[in-house]
Amino acid sequence: NSRVLVNIIGIPLIIFSIYIGGVLFNIFVSIIILLGTKEFINLSIKSGSRVSIGFLYLSHIIFIIINNYLGYLNPGSVLENYLILCFSIIPFVIISMIIEIFKKSNNPLLNISSTIFGFLWIGVFLSALIPLREMGGPILTLSIIISIWVCDTFTFFFGKKFGKMKILPDISPNKTWTGTLSGLFGAILFLMILSYFKFLDLSIFQSMYIGIITGGVSQFGDFFESALTRSANIKDTSNILRGHGGILDRFDSLFISAPLLLFSIMIIKFING
Repeated sequence: NSRVLVNIIGIPLIIFSIYIGGVLFNIFVSIIILLGTKEFINLSIKSGSRVSIGFLYLSHIIFIIINNYLGYLNPGSVLENYLILCFSIIPFVIISMIIEIFKKSNNPLLNISSTIFGFLWIGVFLSALIPLREMGGPILTLSIIISIWVCDTFTFFFGKKFGKMKILPDISPNKTWTGTLSGLFGAILFLMILSYFKFLDLSIFQSMYIGIITGGVSQFGDFFESALTRSANIKDTSNILRGHGGILDRFDSLFISAPLLLFSIMIIKFING
């Protein structure tokens, strides 16, 4: 069926882009950002806010272009380039405020908050994957992504098989404490095994720490995205990934965990020398 077809095509594509890195991975992340922006705008409108559609699209496109241009000019300092990009938040907020003044809307606080949040959540947060791939390398980045998939698999299997007590029934009625804790355990265990057998240049403690993010914090991204879709009275943000929902539905774990993983890897690299 279409769900299996998406897995057959999508998973190898993600793995291949991470492994190759460079321009290919940048293009992949950029496509996810732009598709996610479209879904976020629809989500915002259905939630009752008038997000600045053209400005948000334009800002993400400029953000992507500058991100790639800085990488071309200064290829050895990917993290530095990302931090420079983060300062683009300041002019973005100021321009958003000016636009809201001329729109003469009834709810400027809601509108500007939605626009700024969309820029941060979709553009800035997910863009952290690019310096994460450059700093961590293909093996560590792949291991991080796979550990999130392991978390999802453990959460689904053990939650469905043994889960009884719901964790947040008003937001995600199918999620249980058993499934959530199993997902956390699965992600940590997966990374610890890779570290133990020297597939990763991480200590057992460091792999546990990264596992807490990929297996714990990432699940908060899932819950948060579910809260947004429920507030808009929709099940999925789109049907672009047949049987899997939309981009925000599938990549919600990465949107919240990517910047945390980036700075965690940066700290680990500094400690390891």
